[in-house]
Amino acid sequence: MRIQSTFVALVLIVSLGGGLASVVAAEDASSAFLTSNPLDGGQLFQAKGCPRCHSIYGVGGGAGPDLGQGILKRSLLDIAGEMWNHSPGMAHVFQEQRAVRPTFTPEEMSSLLSFLYYLGSMDPPGDAALGARVFVEQRCQSCHALGGKGGTQGPPLDKYAEYASPIYLTTALWNHGKAMSGIMEQLHIPRPVFEKNDISNLLAYIRTVGAEPGRVYIPPGNLQRGEKLFLEKQCVNCHSLKEEGGKVGPNLRAKLMGSLMTIAGGMWNHAPKMWGAMNTRGINVPSITPGEMSDLLSYVYFLQFIDLPGDAKRGLVVYHEKGCGKCHALSGVRGTVGPDLTKVEKLQTPLEVVTEMWNHASTMEEKMLEESVVWPVFKGGEMSDLVAYLLALRREAIPPVVKE
Repeated sequence: MRIQSTFVALVLIVSLGGGLASVVAAEDASSAFLTSNPLDGGQLFQAKGCPRCHSIYGVGGGAGPDLGQGILKRSLLDIAGEMWNHSPGMAHVFQEQRAVRPTFTPEEMSSLLSFLYYLGSMDPPGDAALGARVFVEQRCQSCHALGGKGGTQGPPLDKYAEYASPIYLTTALWNHGKAMSGIMEQLHIPRPVFEKNDISNLLAYIRTVGAEPGRVYIPPGNLQRGEKLFLEKQCVNCHSLKEEGGKVGPNLRAKLMGSLMTIAGGMWNHAPKMWGAMNTRGINVPSITPGEMSDLLSYVYFLQFIDLPGDAKRGLVVYHEKGCGKCHALSGVRGTVGPDLTKVEKLQTPLEVVTEMWNHASTMEEKMLEESVVWPVFKGGEMSDLVAYLLALRREAIPPVVKE
């Protein structure tokens, strides 16, 4: 019950996030992306018994790490590598607890990972005391009234106390940012720069001083809609994702780091440069609704977790270094303990590879003990390279290189 209550509270308070869409070409080994609603993944997290071992923000089991602490802020295939690395330890915990190790379909694995990414997108609850400092230091009261005190150049901020999500404040900052900058310039007020948690802290302060807090929520962001908005709002004209897209702004996949609100603060901080670039290119500054902002931020947030394309040649090296061929055959060559990896039907996509590795980890561990094979450990990027190699074999019928 505590886990369920915590999950519901997270959803209602933050109301951010979304499932991953396919944002790179389907032929890339790194293109297995999450399409599930993260709220469904939260229910699956409970149904599969994950809270027995893993806590979320301190609520749940202690046998495994707390998954609400940002430890899974890494690419999909690097997460898969971590799951594999710790699989023997998890198997022993299942035995100690006399619990059945859960299995997943690819769709369920997608849903679960979507939920875990969703957790990583959140910031800690805002701190009202720090928000009060931001309000004063950034001279917000020079233009805005709060609790009946302050300037009249801009609208009162009391109404934002009723919003449960900082998305509404973020949207207002974007839509009115250009006019605000003009007024600040006239009043000789330096334009504020928002650090990591400033927006959440500022909203927490507004809630304590403004009107009585309400409960106005916003649906979780939808990544597929966010991807469309990225095109419709002409963001792609300046920002590249891979090779396509504009070159005026930074490549968002390479430069983005941090939570949704960190990205929102970056939008405000870099807005003058963006306005200048848009003006030069004849692009009007787009107006964005709160729902659109939620979708757009969700899409942009997940860009940082796209796996870099794996290298099949490096994957060949990984295959041999990790001893995969001692158990598995490739095109009928070598190992006979495990199935031929070029013929298994459920290994068509990276997500299927990840799912099958999890589902069969216990069986593989038993066989490896019988064969005196050391359990391999994957470092960053190696899983992506290995998957690229295996998928290249299947797709291009490349003869496997067998080492004696």
